[in-house]
Amino acid sequence: MSQKISFKNETGYVFDFSVRWQSSDGKWNTTESCGGYPATQSRTLSLDEIGVPADAVAVTPYGHTVSQLSGQGTPPVTFASNDHIAIYEATVTPEKELKITLIE
Repeated sequence: MSQKISFKNETGYVFDFSVRWQSSDGKWNTTESCGGYPATQSRTLSLDEIGVPADAVAVTPYGHTVSQLSGQGTPPVTFASNDHIAIYEATVTPEKELKITLIE
């Protein structure tokens, strides 16, 4: 359970992301773009500040690179009002697929 979400960009490309969250009715919603940032940088965001409601059932990043690779983070986490940070890392596989993986 996390209050914040962090992204580490290890793709080698500029990475643009948003956050997807699931409501109690099972519907997935997406925040506006949280912006792009260069390779080897990271960014941490407070979920409530970017519009994810406290009753979100699941939260996961969604992103794409300027080279048009896209993907959703796995696994999703739950939103909780605490000081925990879910840290995801975005990488590109040798097969040129974008992977966004929870690492902490």
